[in-house]
Amino acid sequence: MFSKLPATTATFLIFLSLHISKDQMANATSIRDRCECVNTIDFVPYRKITFFTITEKSSFCKNTEIILHQRNNKEVCLNPDSKQGQGLQECWRVNKDSARIKACIRQKIKRDKKAKKQP
Repeated sequence: MFSKLPATTATFLIFLSLHISKDQMANATSIRDRCECVNTIDFVPYRKITFFTITEKSSFCKNTEIILHQRNNKEVCLNPDSKQGQGLQECWRVNKDSARIKACIRQKIKRDKKAKKQP
């Protein structure tokens, strides 16, 4: 096919295909273009939380976002200004390792159980 095309046309087609694939790669890497959390809640019992992610303010979203992953495979957004939100942000700043974040949740669960046992 390329043997019958002039060299300039073949070169143009090659550059065009490279340019198209480069644009598709750029689109794939910029997935997040707005805030993920529309509605937030103030509290979720720690025993229901399996993991959480925090996304700090950025050019895409002016809010700090806390997404809680629950045992029932649901995700909810936590208000970053609530007491629980502040506690999770503090833990996250200290322990950015995922294993340490899970340990923080377990520690909160133990504290909640102790508080319930005491009169």
